[in-house]
Amino acid sequence: MERINQLHIPDTEIIHRILGGEKHLFELIIRRYNPKLFHIGRSIIKDENEVEDIIQETYVKVYENLRKFENRSSFSTWLIRILINTAYARIAQFKKLEYADIKTNGDGEEYSYNKLEQPDMKTPERNTINNELRNYLETAVDSLPQIYRTVFMMREIENMSVIETSECLQISESNVKVRLNRAKEMLRENLSGVYKEVEIFSFLGERCDRLVENVMRKLEITEIAEPD
Repeated sequence: MERINQLHIPDTEIIHRILGGEKHLFELIIRRYNPKLFHIGRSIIKDENEVEDIIQETYVKVYENLRKFENRSSFSTWLIRILINTAYARIAQFKKLEYADIKTNGDGEEYSYNKLEQPDMKTPERNTINNELRNYLETAVDSLPQIYRTVFMMREIENMSVIETSECLQISESNVKVRLNRAKEMLRENLSGVYKEVEIFSFLGERCDRLVENVMRKLEITEIAEPD
């Protein structure tokens, strides 16, 4: 597949052109949001292979429902909400298979530790990482309970605003701030600020290219649904 240049054009224009028949431009959407979706998906489910599957499923759902996007929120918020719903649906599917062990945190909210929550340490990318600091950072972030880890990744790693984080997770802005503060408290003090200088949970290069090709191949037989 010929690489499409990352044009600095608004999402709305890309969507308009896709709906007008330029289906191949969906690759721009994929490449633009791959790292963000991977970080957020990875904060919910630690199995990176599962996260890649969820991202692919998300893009197909987004493409199928592209005409239903009504600009009531930003496209990125709409996209992330679909990813989050898809991730939790995958967890729910595993719960039905009795893989989930549900625990309750101090807020009375539930987060799950199941097979999807176990970190996959055998990926080729992970095996080639010799940077001890990166490994230490990833381990520290992985140790956070999922509800705090997701807010931490969205706010601190992806630099999403409090408002957008609130909209994506469908929680109050104050709750976003509380969860972020608790996440930071759980991390060791000597990690403060370091994670902004080191790229953790990277999703670039061959992995990104592979996901793009897989999604675009699926879209060849996928039609955009008409709005209800």
